[in-house]
Amino acid sequence: MLLGSTVAFVFSVLATIIVYALLNLLSNFFLRHGYYGIDIHKPNQPKVPEMGGIASSIVVAVLLVGIYIIVPSYAKFYVFDVLFLFIYFSCLGLVDDLKGLSGKYKLGGTIIGGVLTLIIAKLTDTNFYVPRPFLPFIGQIHGVNFIYPFLIVAAFAVTSNAFNMYDVYNGTLTFASTVVFAELGLIILYANVANYAALTSIISFVLAGASLGLFLVNRYPSKFFIGDTGSLSLGAAYSMIAIMGRVEVVAAVAIIPMLINGFLSFSSVGKIFERHEVSARPVLIENGRIRANPTPEAPMSLANFLTSSSPLTEKQIILRYHALTLIGAALAFVTFLLIQW
Repeated sequence: MLLGSTVAFVFSVLATIIVYALLNLLSNFFLRHGYYGIDIHKPNQPKVPEMGGIASSIVVAVLLVGIYIIVPSYAKFYVFDVLFLFIYFSCLGLVDDLKGLSGKYKLGGTIIGGVLTLIIAKLTDTNFYVPRPFLPFIGQIHGVNFIYPFLIVAAFAVTSNAFNMYDVYNGTLTFASTVVFAELGLIILYANVANYAALTSIISFVLAGASLGLFLVNRYPSKFFIGDTGSLSLGAAYSMIAIMGRVEVVAAVAIIPMLINGFLSFSSVGKIFERHEVSARPVLIENGRIRANPTPEAPMSLANFLTSSSPLTEKQIILRYHALTLIGAALAFVTFLLIQW
């Protein structure tokens, strides 16, 4: 466990430093070439370079290749499956950032990514999942062998879109991603019920480190937006780590704020959507403060809920998002303690 923790820490620090440095180098280049977004929550609406997720995708992919090279041959395909999934969802996010996919096509793309990952795992005879998840008080449950692969595909679609929809305010997603990946890494290593717990934990810490590197430039006031390239790939990878580490329920509890945010948006509109596909925004900005949009056509969201009683500044909303993230992480830890491993 000590060796696994040490390796995980080293890879995590490397990911943080390289992602942070790479984004600082790319900032002016992206602005000069028109790859930027408008920070609409700021009074002066500054131009902010976007698609910062390219940096995390490159760094994580390179580190995964390094891990693939050094692990024993019998574990290589486990790393390969994660690498394929991460690159696929990074590319899907990049296409969305550059071309602007509709919600329907983005959802379809996430489902295809999950199916392809399962096919590759089957072809390489890599059983990266065990269809006996652990539940609090009960322990392992059986009898879900047939439906479990379908649940995996659904999980990739849900978490990738949930991460994507949480990336609304400066640093909300990158902070949450750092916290939940670090927590999963520790829990997987401690529970030690996965086939390759140490390896899965190391990969989780690589993703936590990359998320921290993103957060350092994406936090309020944001100097770089991560875009769908970052959010979709991190969201899909989160499900993969949870499944490989056999901590599915714990992982789901940790991202309850994201799931609630996604459910509010989906239930109010009735479909997965992009911002340009709705006629009204969830919130309105007046005199530097943000309040819920009372228009019936406005989608619901956590921000809409948080500002329904009184307007808040952007920083106040962000701090509340961070608090919700920490509450989710605390509930996940309690869930972990209640499971009979």
